[in-house]
Amino acid sequence: MKKSTKGALAAAAAAALLVGGAGTLAFWTDDESVPGGTIDAGHLDLTTDVTNTGCGDWELDSGEQAPVTWNDGDPLVPGDVLTMDCAFTIDAQGNHLRATVAASAPSLTGSLAAGLDIDAVGLTVGGSPATEFTEADDGSALGVSVTVTFTDPGTADNTYNDPDTDISAVLDDITVTATQVHS
Repeated sequence: MKKSTKGALAAAAAAALLVGGAGTLAFWTDDESVPGGTIDAGHLDLTTDVTNTGCGDWELDSGEQAPVTWNDGDPLVPGDVLTMDCAFTIDAQGNHLRATVAASAPSLTGSLAAGLDIDAVGLTVGGSPATEFTEADDGSALGVSVTVTFTDPGTADNTYNDPDTDISAVLDDITVTATQVHS
């Protein structure tokens, strides 16, 4: 074997030893733990309970006597006002929880609809007028009052006074919505 070949083999062997040895070089390291933990979600709910039982009965206030419970289908006359009060319990759990609250626009259909004025008003939290609440209001009452007024049509043709025609209106459900917001 030539000296140059022996030298090349020796150089290759030395290079292999150097490369293999580089893998055993140690660098300093250190670590610390970041503690974990349980992460729970809060919640937002409007509920009924023994204190806030949802919606009561429709009350008729004719202006001539004390309010009385009105039954679905009882005939009204111009000037009558129906009122329904509702109360729900706010279940608001979570840090920085803030929610807006609103009632959907009332909707009436039927031939009597034009003679009725309706409004979902009086949104309250804990008895005070409000359009929002926070987790501090957890357990408080959310109230809403709905009124329906049979307005006097003021027409000489007695539009709503026809015994031969079923003149009526249907009130669609009104939805009270609490919406969580965060900014």
